[in-house]
Amino acid sequence: ILLETFDRLGQIGDVVNVKNGFARNYLIPQKKALRANKENKEKFQKIKDELIVKNKKIIEESKSVIKKIEKDEIIFIRNASDNGQLYGSVSPKDISNYFSEKKIDIRPSNINLHSSIKKIGIYDINIKLHAEVSCNLKINVATSDQSAKKQKLELQEQESKTKEKVSDQKGSKDETEKNNKFLDSKANTGKNKENISTTETSSSKKIENINVEEPSEKETSQAQKIDNQNVEPTSS
Repeated sequence: ILLETFDRLGQIGDVVNVKNGFARNYLIPQKKALRANKENKEKFQKIKDELIVKNKKIIEESKSVIKKIEKDEIIFIRNASDNGQLYGSVSPKDISNYFSEKKIDIRPSNINLHSSIKKIGIYDINIKLHAEVSCNLKINVATSDQSAKKQKLELQEQESKTKEKVSDQKGSKDETEKNNKFLDSKANTGKNKENISTTETSSSKKIENINVEEPSEKETSQAQKIDNQNVEPTSS
């Protein structure tokens, strides 16, 4: 039974299945979970409200810490070989000590590196203080302050070029879509005109058919009588 909210595991009070080693060596000793038996289920119901209040407090404190560091420029000056290889590496513990010097408590377990930091350069790191509270930072590892500034400018130029490229691609895509819409609209207009012309032709034919009526049988009979009357009999 989880007593804390865990990313990808569950919320407070969720009953989850985990490996025995993970429960025995971490969750239970750290009082982050209880074995899901009848006794502990009853115990959880009694402390549930207290845990929820405690969790909200931790979230607020974590957000406060994130505000302090989210705009921080982290620079590590280290010795390196000519090819940029560090004599050692920058570990989560080193980064934790960096924050400790600023009187900010961030444990190494709260620091996630996307890749090992063994060469000079600028790296992305993730600080996760709670399942619901985290931020991404950049760490600049260089051989001097001047080199750190140079690396930062190079990264900014690269990011600026990438943004311009994406913007150009988007503009080109928008223009293509605009042209396609115009062509579709033009094609539809042509079809409408064709339909109108066909309708007009059809209507014209109907009118012609209406105007040209065949004489009825009665009218034909009367006409024949008149013709017979007008034709005088010839003498034999």
